[in-house]
Amino acid sequence: MKNFGFSLFAICIFMAIGCDHSTDADLERKLISVSIENTEVYEYRTGISGDEEGATIIHQARHFEISEILRNAETRWEAVYKYKPTPGFTGADFVELKFSTGSDGASPHTNIEIIKIEFTIN
Repeated sequence: MKNFGFSLFAICIFMAIGCDHSTDADLERKLISVSIENTEVYEYRTGISGDEEGATIIHQARHFEISEILRNAETRWEAVYKYKPTPGFTGADFVELKFSTGSDGASPHTNIEIIKIEFTIN
């Protein structure tokens, strides 16, 4: 009985912490195509700046010198994605970003958006 109680407790903790309550139907997906020169730095301004709002890279680019989300005083606390290709690289690359908004800090996010940015590097 002691093991059953522990198992039930562990399952409850896993469900509360480890589960993403969103489904594919809840996700908004967007595709952006960008053409840049190899020496350019591309910026995608997310408009996300709240404490409870999230911005993450879910599929990292492959051919990058810079591929990161910054959120600091320089960006005025807005999450800004920056990309610069590897020096000398030309061709195609892409990154996928996930944005989570609509939470009051005590409840899950109500808006989840996946942005795929496809780069053509000249």
